[in-house]
Amino acid sequence: MKILHTADIHLGITTYGRIDPATGLNTRLQDFRRAFEFMVEQALAEDVDLFLFCGDAFRHPDPSPTEQTIFAECLQPLVERNIPIVLLVGNHDHPVTFGRASSIDIFRYLEGQARVFRRPEVATVPTKSGPLQLIALPWPVRSLLLTREAYRRKSAAEVREVIEQLYTEYVQKAVEQLDPSLPTVLAGHFSVQGAELSGSERTSLIAHEPKFTVGQLALPPIDYVALGHIHRHQNLNPDGIPVVYSSSIERVSFREADDPKGFVLVDIQTDGKRKQTRYRFVETPARRFVDLHVDARGNADPTESILKAIARTPVTDAIVRVRYQVDEDQLGRVDMRRIRKALHSAAHIAGIERLAGPVVRERRTVIHRDNSLREALTRYIDQHEQLHPLREQLIEAALALEARLEAERSPD
Repeated sequence: MKILHTADIHLGITTYGRIDPATGLNTRLQDFRRAFEFMVEQALAEDVDLFLFCGDAFRHPDPSPTEQTIFAECLQPLVERNIPIVLLVGNHDHPVTFGRASSIDIFRYLEGQARVFRRPEVATVPTKSGPLQLIALPWPVRSLLLTREAYRRKSAAEVREVIEQLYTEYVQKAVEQLDPSLPTVLAGHFSVQGAELSGSERTSLIAHEPKFTVGQLALPPIDYVALGHIHRHQNLNPDGIPVVYSSSIERVSFREADDPKGFVLVDIQTDGKRKQTRYRFVETPARRFVDLHVDARGNADPTESILKAIARTPVTDAIVRVRYQVDEDQLGRVDMRRIRKALHSAAHIAGIERLAGPVVRERRTVIHRDNSLREALTRYIDQHEQLHPLREQLIEAALALEARLEAERSPD
């Protein structure tokens, strides 16, 4: 049985994009669509039995009609081939307000080919190669638990412990009901202890989420544990039942610049009660992020140093950020026009920024009305040394918020 395992598509992220005049769409939206379409093409070429999506379809629970249409259009070739689709609700899919539909509930109506799981469930999914046993564990929603009177007065830490206990007990009871001769997958959207973050995940939030151990998930007769939520591809149990994060299909920030992006093709071979699981990671044509750092201090021509560094780096069609260091007396010799011209082949110039040196500055930030958000925030951070370690995170968070506000103002 062949399964395509994917997660964390996050369709709708537009940071570092621009409007394409030919389509009217943000170029980053097109990047995500290109990676999605590539993945579906591979699913068709491999003739998979199941398309398994482990949560976080969109950037937030209220996607635009355009974003939902793109998601549905990308899935349509699977529907036409009669390939079953399983969708788990992730934390970005789930609405904050109790009772509202999630952002992916609508895809249940794809001609009966898609099943959406909002709550833990054990299901049998029919495929052309026979039945697949599925333990679906979507994002554990605290609000559902807190509707119970017994849990309302518990602290956040106590609620987290209750969720961990409930999910663990659910898996233990589920495996007792399974047929060991059938291929079986546990699919979940949550954190597992020992997983390496890609850099885009917020460590402060991950630390306070429910977490599970490999031993709590990799229980026979489960053949494969398919995970979403953490964007870095990894197998947390290389010597046993694979416990695999699929990776996201497109980069979302410079902290993922060096991470390969893609999905996982899984093959579960069954011979009576003997089963064997193989999988391989397939990279998508994700947009490259190039983060170029140049130390031009003490150089008579700092611009030339920066230009040489750019010439040595493949920047064509990439999202590029140049960060440089110069001394105070070199500032007038940095020619921004020449630097931008050297980056003309980039898909997007995310910034050309001077990194603050170890100099004493007056703590006063001058911001003009025509400054961009990036320029204004960079100046502010430059004047506050305690914020320097958080420079990248603060700027990227601000740009993402700005992009979201702009999208919400637009008709779509």
